[in-house]
Amino acid sequence: MQTIYRRFSVVSGFSFLLILLVANALIVRRQLAAQISDQEWMAHTRQVLFELSETESLLNDAESGQRGYLYTGDTKYLVPYNQAISQVMPHIDEIARMTMDNPRQQEHIPVLRNLTRDKLSELARTIDLYRSGKTEDAKALVVADSGLFLMNAIREQAEAMEQEERSLEAIREPAYQRSLQITIASIYLASLLAAIGLILLAYFVLREMDLRERHAAQIREREEWFRVTLTSLGDAVIAADKDGKVTFLNPVAERLTGSFLEQARGKDIDEIFPIFNELTFEPAENPVRKVMEEGNVIGLANHTVLRHVNGSLTPIEDSAAPIFDDRNNLVGVVLVFRDATHERESQEILRKTEKLAAAARLAATFAHEINNPLEAVINLVYIAKETDGLPNAALQPLELAEHELDRISHIARQTLGFYRESKVPGSVYLPTLIENVLKLYSNKLKAKNIRVEREFSQCPPIQGLAGELTQAVSNLISNAADAVAFDGTIRIEVSAVQESNREWIRLVIEDDGPGISAHLKERIFEPFFTTKIDVGTGLGLWVTKEIVHRHGGTISVERLADAELPGAVFSILLPGTPGS
Repeated sequence: MQTIYRRFSVVSGFSFLLILLVANALIVRRQLAAQISDQEWMAHTRQVLFELSETESLLNDAESGQRGYLYTGDTKYLVPYNQAISQVMPHIDEIARMTMDNPRQQEHIPVLRNLTRDKLSELARTIDLYRSGKTEDAKALVVADSGLFLMNAIREQAEAMEQEERSLEAIREPAYQRSLQITIASIYLASLLAAIGLILLAYFVLREMDLRERHAAQIREREEWFRVTLTSLGDAVIAADKDGKVTFLNPVAERLTGSFLEQARGKDIDEIFPIFNELTFEPAENPVRKVMEEGNVIGLANHTVLRHVNGSLTPIEDSAAPIFDDRNNLVGVVLVFRDATHERESQEILRKTEKLAAAARLAATFAHEINNPLEAVINLVYIAKETDGLPNAALQPLELAEHELDRISHIARQTLGFYRESKVPGSVYLPTLIENVLKLYSNKLKAKNIRVEREFSQCPPIQGLAGELTQAVSNLISNAADAVAFDGTIRIEVSAVQESNREWIRLVIEDDGPGISAHLKERIFEPFFTTKIDVGTGLGLWVTKEIVHRHGGTISVERLADAELPGAVFSILLPGTPGS
C-alpha cells in the first residue's frame, strides 16, 4: 500500500509539473507569435517610412540633375535625373501596396502620385525647352513658383504619411516590448519549473537509488547465503528461469556436466543437462520442461544417464521442483541430482554375487552328482589299461583320458570344497604344463590348422596348484584358439624377469585374431561377461584371474583391437620359487 501511495504521489507531482510546463509552453508560443507579429508591423512601418524617404530623395535628385543641366548644358547632370524618373513611380507603387490596410494612407496615394507626375512633367518640359534652344524659356520656367509649389506639395503629402506611420509605430513599439517582456518572463518561469522538476527528480532518484541499494544489498546477502548453501551441498544443483535458461550451477553440477557457470549461464537447460535412457540411449524427457508444464515436483525415470561434455555417461538420480514467487507465479525450476554410479555398481555387484552364488550352488550340486560316476569311469580306464594284449596305439589315448579324468575329478573335488583346502601346493614347471595343455587341445588346433610358436627360456619352477594353473592356461589357450581364423598363429612365451628385487615368471599367450575392443578391456575379467555369441559362459577369464591372484600374480591385456598389430596378448606374472 505504501508503495502504491508513493508511486501515486510521484506521478501526481510530475503530472502537475508537466501541466505547468505545457501551459507555459503554450503561453510562450502565443507570446512569441504576438512578438513576431508586432516586430513584423514595426518592420513594415519602417519600410513605409524608408519608401517615402526614397521617393522624396529621388525627386530631389531629379530636380538637382535638371538644374545642373540647365545651368551648364552638360548632359552628365542628366544621369541622376534619368535614374530618378525611372525609379520614383515604382517606389510610390510599393508604398501604395504596403499601406493597403490603412485607409488614411490610401487617401494620400493618389494625391502623391499625381503631384509626382506633375513634377516629373515640369522637369521634363524644362529639359525639352533647353534642348530645343529655348534656354531662356526653360530658365524662366524654373524660376517660376510652379516647380517649388509642386515640390512643397509633395513634401506635405510625404510628411502627412510619415506622421501616420510614426503614430502607428508609437502604438506598436510598446506592444512589442510588452510581448518581449512576457516572453522572457515565460522562459524564465519555464526554466524555474524545469529546475524545480529536475531537483525533485534528482531527490527522488537519489532516494530510490539509496532504497534500491539497501534492498540490493539485502538481496545480495540472501543470494550469497543461498549460494554458499547450495555450493556446500553434496548433490548437484542446477537452477533455470521460467524460459528454461540456466541461471545457476553449483560445483558438483559443474563437475558432472563439465560446464562451468560462466559458460552455462543463459543457455538452454537441454544443452547443459543432456540426459538419455541408459538402456536404449534415446534422449530422455527433461524434467525441467515437465515441471514448467505441470508445476509439480518431478522425478527422473529409472536408468537415466547424464552426458558429460567429453562424451562420458554418468548414471544419475534426481528430482526437479518449481520455484514460485510471493504471488504464486512460476519463476523458475531447481534441479537436484546426484551421481548414482556407486549405487549402480553396488547393485551390479550384488546381482553378480547372487548369480555367482546360484552358479556355485549349481556347480556344487553338479560336482556332487558326477563324482561317483566319474570315479567309476576312472576305474574302468584303469582296468582297460591293465588288460593283457592291449595295443600300444590304444594305450596312449587311455593314458591321456586318464589324465583328463583326473583333472575333471580334481575340479569336481575343488568345487565341492575338499580339494583346495587339503591340497598342498607343489613345484610346477610351466613349459611342461603348457605342453600338456596343448596336447589336450591338439585336435582343436589341427581342425583350424593353427600354428603354435613356442619360446621357452630357462626359468625356475613356481610354487602352486598344478590343477588350477592348468585350468588357467587352458582357458587362455582355448580362447586364443577360438579367436584366430583358419591358418592362424598362437605364440606362447615363458621367461624369467626381475621386478621389484624379485624374480618373476612371465607367461605370454599371443594370437593374431581380431583382438579386444578398448571399451571392453575393463570388462573382460567380469563374471558372466563374454564377447562370444552362443559360445562360452563368460566365466573363463574371471576364473583365470582368480587363480592367478590366488597364486600372488597378475594378469593383463597388452594389445587391443585398435593397436597397430592384430590380435590380443595376455600376459601373466607369477612369482618364482624363492631361493631357486
